[in-house]
Amino acid sequence: MFLEKQLNDMLEELLTSQASGAVTKDQLIHCLDLTLLEIDATQESLNLLQDRAIAHQVAAVCVLPNQLSTFILPSSTHLATVINFPHGTDDLSASLAEVNHAVTLGAEEIDFVLPYNDYLTGNRKLALNQCDAIIKACQKKGIIIKIILETGAFPDLESIYNVSKELIAMGANFIKTSTGKIAQGATLPAVFTILSALKESQGNDCGIKISGGVKKTQQALNFAYLAELMLNKPINSNWFRIGASSLLDELLQNT
Repeated sequence: MFLEKQLNDMLEELLTSQASGAVTKDQLIHCLDLTLLEIDATQESLNLLQDRAIAHQVAAVCVLPNQLSTFILPSSTHLATVINFPHGTDDLSASLAEVNHAVTLGAEEIDFVLPYNDYLTGNRKLALNQCDAIIKACQKKGIIIKIILETGAFPDLESIYNVSKELIAMGANFIKTSTGKIAQGATLPAVFTILSALKESQGNDCGIKISGGVKKTQQALNFAYLAELMLNKPINSNWFRIGASSLLDELLQNT
C-alpha cells in the first residue's frame, strides 16, 4: 500500500497542475450524481435535494429505495438508488426484489454493491453470478446499472482491474469505486485502474462513477482530467459520473 500512496501523491501533483484548465465546473456539475443516503433524511432535506438537482441540471439524484417516491424530476436528471448497500451481503432474491420495487417507484438507475467480501474470500463465482443476475434484470427493464466495487477493500490494483474487466464483459453500464461507507474512498490509483480496464474494453459501452470522499473541486477536476486523458474524450454523463453529497456547494463557488 505504500507504493499506492506514493502513486496517488504523484498523480495528484501532476494532475493538479493541468486539470483546472482542461475541465470546467459546469461540466462536472452536469456529471454529478447528487447523493443523500441517510435513513433519517427529513422530507425537507429530500425536497431541497430535488430542488437543487433541478436548478443545477445534475446527471442524477441518488437516494435510498424507500425515498424514491418523493421525487419528480425532469427527463434530463435521472432517479437512482442503491441496492445491496452498503456491505454487499444481501441474498440475490432480496436484491432482485428490491430492484423490481425500485423500478415501480421510478428508479431509472441502480447502484448495486458487488458482494466484495465474498469475491475477496474465495467465493468469486458467487459474487460475479449475483452481479450478472442484477445486470440482466436491469437490462431487461431498460435501466442503467452501476456496480460498486468498494475499491478500498481490495488488496491491490490488479484485483480491481480483473473484477472491472469481468463486470464490463457482463454488460455493466458503469463501474463505481465506492459506497462512501468505509474509511477508504476513491483514489487516483483505483480510478486509473478502472479506466485502464475500460480502455482495454473499448467497444463495450461502460463508464465510470467515482464516489467516496470526493468533496473538493480540485479532487473532482483531477479525476475528470485523468478520465479524459485515459479515454481520449471529453467527460459527459453518459460515461462519467461523480457521486457526492457536498461537492455541489464547492463547485458552485465562484462559477
